[in-house]
Amino acid sequence: MHDVLHLDNPHPNTFLGICSAGGRGRAYGGHIAAQALLAAHRTVAAERAVHSLHGYFLSMGRPGEPVQYDVHPVREGGTYALRQVSARQHGNEIFTLTASFKTAETDTDRHVQMPPAPDPATLPPHSAAADRLWSGIDPSSPIRRVVDVRPVLGDTDDGIDAVEHGGQRRRMWFRIRPDMPDDPALHAAALTYCSDLTVARTAALGHLRATGTAGTPAQTLYLASLDHAIWFHRPCRADAWLLFVHHSPTSGDGRGLTTAQVWTRDGALVATVNQEVLLRSRRPAASPAPVLVP
Repeated sequence: MHDVLHLDNPHPNTFLGICSAGGRGRAYGGHIAAQALLAAHRTVAAERAVHSLHGYFLSMGRPGEPVQYDVHPVREGGTYALRQVSARQHGNEIFTLTASFKTAETDTDRHVQMPPAPDPATLPPHSAAADRLWSGIDPSSPIRRVVDVRPVLGDTDDGIDAVEHGGQRRRMWFRIRPDMPDDPALHAAALTYCSDLTVARTAALGHLRATGTAGTPAQTLYLASLDHAIWFHRPCRADAWLLFVHHSPTSGDGRGLTTAQVWTRDGALVATVNQEVLLRSRRPAASPAPVLVP
């Protein structure tokens, strides 16, 4: 994973990375967001950790081509620091990120209980549900190499338990492989990398189910990430199993929303993720004009 997130630092506050493919011919948004976060993280004091990020996808990036991340220090407070990052490819801004970092504080710690889920060791390493998840990812993408995914059976595309309070609920265990170094910034970036893997599809599936539309998201919808936000509640290791519980509570006006929570295997809530996606129905292809035979 360290090589996937590698950044060169040719000038102060300027970083260069290569983004991998998500869908065919398009950069994976989670990779761009992860590299942007890591670039910002490299400009703050080591004792500060990210607690939130907000990113906007402005245009489609091209995989396999350099991305330049320019970091602007906005604020350097006693506890909090704020950074803005502009990601550019061939001079065009494709993504913008605002990330906030803080020093740790000792305070009362609480969170809600993790929802029930089977242990990842009891789930098959290969399944039809995982195959459907990977079907939208370019076969050459390193995502397939570095991310281990085990969807919870029954929460997938055709699962009978997938609808909860009007939204599509899905549970998925994931982890980075192999083991990663003890670098909290790298683990936060790796979590960001994984957080974009299934949220757009969840919004699409919820929309198709609610509207009674037949077909898969790729067949019936245009999908593109609009914005992505993560709140990091507690530190975690991305190379240990994490439970990703997400559902889509609403869609309309050409947009769909997915909200998610990330839990450790022992039940600690480590992050909350929200993403809004462009979600438009594909227009049916026009029928060819009739050929008139004289």
